[in-house]
Amino acid sequence: MNYFRKDFFVRSSTEPVTYVEADFHRFLTAYTDSLNASYTVGEFPASAEIEREVKQLYAQVPSRFGLSSPRSFQHPKPVAFNALYSGVGVLGYMGPFFSESQLNRELLPLQWPFTYAHEYAHLLGVSSEAEANFWAYQICIRSQSPSIRYAGYFGLLPYVLSNAAGLLGEENYQQLCRAIRPEVWGALREKEAYWDSKYSPWVGRLQSQIYEWYLKGNQISSGQKNYGEVISMVLSLPSDWWK
Repeated sequence: MNYFRKDFFVRSSTEPVTYVEADFHRFLTAYTDSLNASYTVGEFPASAEIEREVKQLYAQVPSRFGLSSPRSFQHPKPVAFNALYSGVGVLGYMGPFFSESQLNRELLPLQWPFTYAHEYAHLLGVSSEAEANFWAYQICIRSQSPSIRYAGYFGLLPYVLSNAAGLLGEENYQQLCRAIRPEVWGALREKEAYWDSKYSPWVGRLQSQIYEWYLKGNQISSGQKNYGEVISMVLSLPSDWWK
């Protein structure tokens, strides 16, 4: 039923902002500075500690966003047939029968907090993949743990780069890329190589087409492109919205 709720902008009484180049550049500068500053090689907390803090932060989300209250008995489950999910690039999903968040057991430590917070957003009533990314980002960057904060900024990076590549000229895009510290680029390439080594192109294409049909059949008209629409949500909210 989550797929038939009112969308993020309607529920939060927020108007989507129109694209303004200067505003987008300011966002990119602020985001890049925060991403670079958040970089750390520190150890991640245990998964139970990450889960506890994510739930605490979700409980603080302003009520106007219409999320359900986190529950202590809600825990992520490992997926069955894990190799199959890794083979098609699925990091997590919401179980359709028992409303449980499922996480790929082969997630890199740097991906675990963002993916868990994303899937937990679905459990709290979020249908849009973009909005689930939005909450994963906003929750993780508010963590007390430097490693989780870095995971939050890092988790948003592919969507920032994708939007920037489509909106900026080549020179400005390359300038953005140069502004990101080399260690972050190294982590991004490591992540991509890790999942590429597990990916099955034939099964992946089939899964991707089925998932596209699934999303569009459940009121997500942009299909898998919906994941990247998170940037519009980040840009549309005022700086003091978490009150």
